[in-house]
Amino acid sequence: MFEFINFSGEKIQTFLLVIFRASGMFAFAPIIGHRSIPKMLKIGLMILLSGMIASTFGEVTIAPFSSIWELAGAALKEILVGAIISLFFLLIFYAAQTAGAIIGYQVGLALAAEFDPNAGDQVSVMGRFWFLMATLIFLSIDGHHMMISAFADSYLVIPAGSVEFDGTVGELIIKYTTYVFILALKIAAPVLITLFLTDVALGTIAKTMPTMNVFFVGFPVKIAMGLIVMAMSLPAFSYVLSKGISFLDGELDQMFHLMGKA
Repeated sequence: MFEFINFSGEKIQTFLLVIFRASGMFAFAPIIGHRSIPKMLKIGLMILLSGMIASTFGEVTIAPFSSIWELAGAALKEILVGAIISLFFLLIFYAAQTAGAIIGYQVGLALAAEFDPNAGDQVSVMGRFWFLMATLIFLSIDGHHMMISAFADSYLVIPAGSVEFDGTVGELIIKYTTYVFILALKIAAPVLITLFLTDVALGTIAKTMPTMNVFFVGFPVKIAMGLIVMAMSLPAFSYVLSKGISFLDGELDQMFHLMGKA
C-alpha cells in the first residue's frame, strides 16, 4: 500500500510527479476536462487517481534534483506527458467538429453558428452536433476508461521523473495531428458525395429547364439531403470514430517509448 503517514522524501517526490502528470491530463482531457465540470471535483478526481496509481509503485528511485529549477523542469515534463495523452483522445473530437464544419459549409449553413464556452469561440451548428455525437459514442465505448488506462500504462514505459523529449516526439505529434483532417473527411464523405451528386442533378435540371430558378429550389433541397444523409450515416460515423479511437490509443504506446528511458 502507498503509505500516507510515513512518507519518505522519495515517496513525496513520486506522488507529486504523479499529480503533475495527472493534472496535465485533466486540464485538457475530453469530457472530464470540460469547463462545466467543477474544479474541486476535478482536483479531487486527480488526487484520487494519483493516489491509486502511486500505490501500485514499488521502491522507486528518483535521481536527486540539484536545484528547484531542475525540479520545475521535471514537473513541466510530467504535465506535458499528461497533456499529450489527452491530446490523442481530443483529436477524435476535433475531427468530428471539423467534419461538421465542412458539412455545414457544403449544405449552406456556414453562417449558422453558436458560442462554445469550452473553446471560447463561435462554432458551426453542424460541428457542435457531431461533437455531441462523438461525446456519446466516446462514453458508450468506454473511451474515458481507455484514457485512464493509457495514463496508468504510461508508467510502465515512462517512470516518474524519467521523461525525455526530442525532435522525434514533436514530429510524431504533428503526424497524428494531421490525422484529424483524414478522419474528418471520412466522417463527412457520405454527405459530401451526396451533395456533389445533388449539385450535378441540379445542374442538369438547370440546363434542361432554363426558366426554373435552380438556386431558389436547390438551397432547401441540399439542406434536406444533407440532414437525411447525416441521419443515415450515424452508424458509419460511430464505426469510424470507434476505429479512430482504438488506432490512436494504440499509437500512444509508440509515443510513450519515445519519451521514456525504459
